[in-house]
Amino acid sequence: MKAPRVSVVVGVYNKERHVAECLRSVLSQTCGDFELIVVDDRSTDGSLGVIQRFSDPRIRLVRREENSGLPAIPRNQAVRMARGEYLAFLDADDVWLPDKLEKQVAFMDAHPEFLLTHTRCMVVDDGGQELYLRSHGKYPPDGDCFADLMRKSFICTSTAMLRRKWASRIGGFSEEKQFRCGEDWEFFLRCAKAAPVGMPAGTLAKYRWSPDSTYHHPDSWNSVSCRAFLGRPDLWKGKLSESAVRGMAFDEAEESAYAWRKRADFRRAAWFAGQMIRLAPWRANGWRQLAAALARRS
Repeated sequence: MKAPRVSVVVGVYNKERHVAECLRSVLSQTCGDFELIVVDDRSTDGSLGVIQRFSDPRIRLVRREENSGLPAIPRNQAVRMARGEYLAFLDADDVWLPDKLEKQVAFMDAHPEFLLTHTRCMVVDDGGQELYLRSHGKYPPDGDCFADLMRKSFICTSTAMLRRKWASRIGGFSEEKQFRCGEDWEFFLRCAKAAPVGMPAGTLAKYRWSPDSTYHHPDSWNSVSCRAFLGRPDLWKGKLSESAVRGMAFDEAEESAYAWRKRADFRRAAWFAGQMIRLAPWRANGWRQLAAALARRS
């Protein structure tokens, strides 16, 4: 069989409400030269039945024998099955606009210097109501965005497209439990270190903000951040100094401490203030944030 231009990767776990819309958004693409690899991570709701109602020959459905507990595992499994020139990732509760693949493939064909591209996306609520542009529509220009990406995870997985020949060199999404809620960020950092990143014009996807998503898991508030990457010099060595990464981590912790204090969650605010002090005990801001949190001031 002739290999498709694009292998679309969708991992599914208990997304019965949204997976049909997700798959329809792929099957209705103006660029039809793709395979759609769907890995069901042993869903316990009706997700599998919804997927099986689709009869398009481009769909390759796999059901895992047991739940992995990590979104990286079904995603990596699909990547190993892929035959396309490009890999495109889509989470099971997100959707693409109809010309997403057409525009992104054309952009990557025209720009062989980019290993990875991503697009703007609209944030929608659980019912599909549009809320705002992710990252408020502000992104760094095409090229070396490594420092910007270390500072903030601005690439949405459901907009990312990667040259498949690079996948083995970069390695898959991290299956370490410490990156459960940030395996995509860590992966994109490795991509951005290897080559420049590009972004075609236009808003081409919709990212669903849902309270039951992996990102909003109760443990995610302190699990993955720029602070976690301090212990991974393999990620930033040769691109940034340790002092620069430490400064970014401090700024991130300060932003989080302030945000949790505004939400009147003083325990979490104090935790982040403690991280600031650990990173730079000589800087007064950390002590001020801790004092404000302990005094329960917003």
